[in-house]
This record gives sequence, structure tokens and C-alpha cells, in this order.
Amino acid sequence: MQASVSIDIGIREIRQLTGFIKETHGVDYTDYALTSFKRRVENFLIANKYGLDTVVEKLESKDFLDHFAGRIAVGATELFRDPTFWILLKNIYLAHILKEQSKARIWLPMCASGEEFYSLAILLKESGWTDRAEIYVSGMSNESLEAIKRGWMEHEKLEISAKNYIRFQGAGQLSDYFKRDDDDIHFDRSLFANTRFFKEGLEFNEDLPPMHLILFRNQMIYFNPTLQYKVCDALYNKLSVKGLLALGILEEIELSINNKYVVLNKGESIYQRKS
Repeated sequence: MQASVSIDIGIREIRQLTGFIKETHGVDYTDYALTSFKRRVENFLIANKYGLDTVVEKLESKDFLDHFAGRIAVGATELFRDPTFWILLKNIYLAHILKEQSKARIWLPMCASGEEFYSLAILLKESGWTDRAEIYVSGMSNESLEAIKRGWMEHEKLEISAKNYIRFQGAGQLSDYFKRDDDDIHFDRSLFANTRFFKEGLEFNEDLPPMHLILFRNQMIYFNPTLQYKVCDALYNKLSVKGLLALGILEEIELSINNKYVVLNKGESIYQRKS
């Protein structure tokens, strides 16, 4: 049996890497949670059989940075993850928004894979709300965004996604929305109506209209506290008055202490922007 390969990068090397990326390209990973970021870099080196020196050399290229950013982003999710959230979103939060607004503007920042977007698009379609929503999807990697725009998902995520869809109490079967291509899944193009994709980092500099809902679930855990509050402040500035921010059940950040958000659902970490 072949022994598994392991790489252990030192903290100093990681800080040198993040410093180089920031200095060369202005992309700042310095406030990412160190242990998680270190592990993802190590996995990237193992998967590509690179040494750290090789990666640093290649990172002179913006194209390679785009590839690197896509590969180290956390894409470990599935459709309708935490089904209770999607039920609440459909029956309470989105329903309320659409009582108040002719169209709901919804933003999914920092997408590394498409499962959150596909889930939202299916929810909207089954609710008859596709034409009443404008969806914005952004990510740090063009390579990742292109995969999402193709409707691509790993076959390995299908079983748990199908179970989640049943728990969400979907109107049909998950297979109604995709086709199989060898070992890959490709979602129906009808789900992409009224959707805009764009590349953007944590600066959130894109000029967007005020959002009624931002889905940024289970991503804060990969940031240190300094970056967590910086991101929450930036997202606050992108929300409409009384707009909603969904952070997910894995988050323990307490946003009410900065007097900008009120807690709507602590278990699901759903917040509302204060007036």
C-alpha cells in the first residue's frame, strides 16, 4: 500500500506566502484563520505535487493566483445544506421580503462552488418567484465562477443533496433540475435567470444596489475575529434598510454587540440590518 503524502508548512512560511500575495496582487489572506488556511495550502501542494517555492514563483501570474484562489476556497457544501434554514427562508423571510418589494435582490458573496446558488434558484422556481428576484453571485476566482455558470457539481455531493432536498420538502425530485454527464452533474440552465456573476474579493468594492438578502453562510469560521467584524461591517453597507444577513448555523459571532444588526434567528444566525 502506498503511504499517504503529507506536508507540514511552518507558520512563518504561511505568513511569508500571504505577505507575498498581498504585496504582489493586493489580495489579503493575512486575517484568515491560520490553521484552516494552512491546511488548505498544504492540500493544494499535495494535490498538485508542488513545493512552496514553486507556488510562490507561479503566483507571480494573475492567472495562477485565480487558480490558487479557487482551489483553496472552501467548497465543502451541498444543496439545501441545513434544510431548516431553507424552509424558513421560503416560508418566512423571502415571503416577507416579497410582500414588501416587487423584486428581491439577493447576493451570495465569496462563492467557491454553486450549491448555495443552485439551492436558492430551485427554491425560487418552485415558489414561482424566479421573475421576482435578482441574484448576484460573486467569488474570488473566475475559474470557480465559470464552473458555477456551467451548472457543474461533483457527483459525490448528489446523495446528501437529494436527502436535503427531501427534508426541505421540495415540490418534486432533485433530479428534475439536472442532467448527468459521466460522473458530473450539470444543472438546468433555466435556473440561471436574472443572475449576475462577477469576480470580487473581500474588499466588496463592486457597485451594487442595496440588497434585501445576503447569504454568507458558514464562511466566517475561516476568518479571524478582526476579519469577521470587518466583513460584517462591509456587508452591512451593502444591505437595504432592514435587509437580512444569513451567516449559518456554524457561526458563533455575535453581531448585535456592534449595534448595527438585530438577531432574528440565533440558531440559524440570521440578522437584520438596523435602520
